[in-house]
Formats: sequence, C-alpha cells, structure tokens
Amino acid sequence: MSTPREHLPTGQIWWVFILRGVFAAVLGVFALIWPTLTLEILVLFVGAYLIADGVMGLVVALRRAAPSGRLLQPALSVVIGLLVVLWPSQSARTLFMVLGAGALFIGISYVIAARQYAVDAMGRRLMTTGGIIAGVLGVILIVWPGAAVVTVSWIIAAAALLMAAVMIFLGVRLRQLRARVVVIPPDGPSS
Repeated sequence: MSTPREHLPTGQIWWVFILRGVFAAVLGVFALIWPTLTLEILVLFVGAYLIADGVMGLVVALRRAAPSGRLLQPALSVVIGLLVVLWPSQSARTLFMVLGAGALFIGISYVIAARQYAVDAMGRRLMTTGGIIAGVLGVILIVWPGAAVVTVSWIIAAAALLMAAVMIFLGVRLRQLRARVVVIPPDGPSS
C-alpha cells in the first residue's frame, strides 16, 4: 500500500529559473557598466558580514564569561567591518595593494630561490619565469589597484552573464518539457 507523496511539480517552476537568470543578467550588466560601484557594494556586504559576525561573537563570549583573549577576534572583526563599511573603495584598493605586495614578495623569493638552489636548467627557468610574472603582477596591483578592481568586476560580470544564460535556458527548456509531458497522478495511471 503506497502513501501519496507530496512532490514539487517541476514543470510549474520554469519561471523561477528564468527569473533567477534575469537577476543574474542584471547583475552582470551592472558589473560591466559600473565595475567600481559593483565591487564597492560587494565590499559593503563583506563589511556588514564582518560586523554581524563580530557582534555575535562578542555576545557569545560575554554570555559565557570567556577570558578577555576570546574577545579579541570578534572585536577585531567589528572594527575591520566598520572600516570596510565606512571606506569601501579604499578597502578594496588597499586589499589589492596588499595582495600586490604579497605577489611581489613571492616573485622576488622565486627568483632568488631559482639562483640559490641547485635545480636543473629547466626548473631554474620555470622558477625565474614564475617569479618574474608574480613580481610584475605585484607591481601592477601596487601601482594601479583600480585596474584590479575593474578586472574583478568584469570577472563577476562574466560569471553572472554565464549563469543568466544557463538559468534562462533551463527555464525555457522546463517550460517546453512541461508542454510535452503528460502528468501521471500520484496513484498511478488509470486503467
């Protein structure tokens, strides 16, 4: 004896996929037209998350009467979140400058390591080339962090537009399938 199962009629949710695709397309277009603003909004969300996470961490630590050392991380999270929210464009640029400094350091380290360690000629050339590429990328990020902001926004735009195409395709496909499929009642086909 079978019990009727509740199910979600997939043929009737085609419009959800299309709506999600439209939202993704709008995000993609905004990211292409206003790349700096798009990244600033993303940075604002990160800042809001850091503040919320820090406040919740402080509440938990204070309710448990945790040692003062346990208050440091959530308090720091709140402070960093506030700085990010108050200066979103500077936060994004600073982040890319820090990433640039890290890439420059890694690049220099690779070049030095390629000269110091006894590796074969091919390995030495690969390490040197990798170090030079990382160093050049680091210099670009330090000198022109705005270029990185635009590039990241373009990557977000490309991903959003690709997702939009997939979602709209799936929505249209589900709608076409809904028109072709005969729905069988949960009790089974009638004889």
